[in-house]
Amino acid sequence: MSCITFPNLLSLIRLGGAFSLPFLTSSSWLLFLVFALVSFSDFFDGWAARHFNQSSSFGRFLDPFADKCLVGCVYFLLWQIDMVPFWLTAFVIVRDVCIIGGVLYLWKQKALQSPAGPIVGPILLSKINTFLQLSYAGIALGSLVRLWPPCPEYGLYVVAIFTLASWISYLEILISWKHEEKN
Repeated sequence: MSCITFPNLLSLIRLGGAFSLPFLTSSSWLLFLVFALVSFSDFFDGWAARHFNQSSSFGRFLDPFADKCLVGCVYFLLWQIDMVPFWLTAFVIVRDVCIIGGVLYLWKQKALQSPAGPIVGPILLSKINTFLQLSYAGIALGSLVRLWPPCPEYGLYVVAIFTLASWISYLEILISWKHEEKN
């Protein structure tokens, strides 16, 4: 199967859209619309992969990588325009970097034993976390164009709690894999 499938193309568009966000700050409407489109592509790439039977190893890597880039870029942008505090931006980005680093490390270790390496799938808590992170960012960006009022402050803490909970869940998985490696 080719690496360039419709679902992977959507993930690549999301990746490109993520890195375009900082260049769109001169137009709040354009910023909001691009963010909304690339965020919704996260649902459609998974659906298309399942519906058209186009799942691939590349897609299983690309989709979560594009998600993490989108979340990191939008939270960095929100911090730059004073819509989220630095601590939340740092927390979100550090969590994703640690998860990517841990998975790559274990994949490298396991790949020495098996050519396919470990299969690392998303956990439900992480999907909920990504949904909440992107929803909060969407509400914040929507408030820039006056679609709705700004997010209540407690939304920051909801995002932080789910970010921490999903981070802990991945750490437990990574530690259990590392423990299995020793046995």
